[in-house]
Amino acid sequence: MTKHLQLIFRLMKDERVHPLVKVLPFLSLIYLVYPDLVPGPFDDAVVITLFLQFFLTLVPDEIIEEHKFALELQEKNTNTEDNFIEGEFWEE
Repeated sequence: MTKHLQLIFRLMKDERVHPLVKVLPFLSLIYLVYPDLVPGPFDDAVVITLFLQFFLTLVPDEIIEEHKFALELQEKNTNTEDNFIEGEFWEE
């Protein structure tokens, strides 16, 4: 879930994504504040997920793939840095 949110934040910052498309995540936040806008059995999580999924559907695939690749590289770089233990070698 956190990767999904990181992707959405990166896409919101990208200038190639149309400004009207960027309104959708904000609409999901408005729904979170005013949940009675849609009466009925809709669960907040379902409505917010639909807004965010619709946002990702409207963003061009090549932009999404570029940001996913950047996130994977970022994750690999942080994981490899965590695997190294610094130390000194000395012989007796």
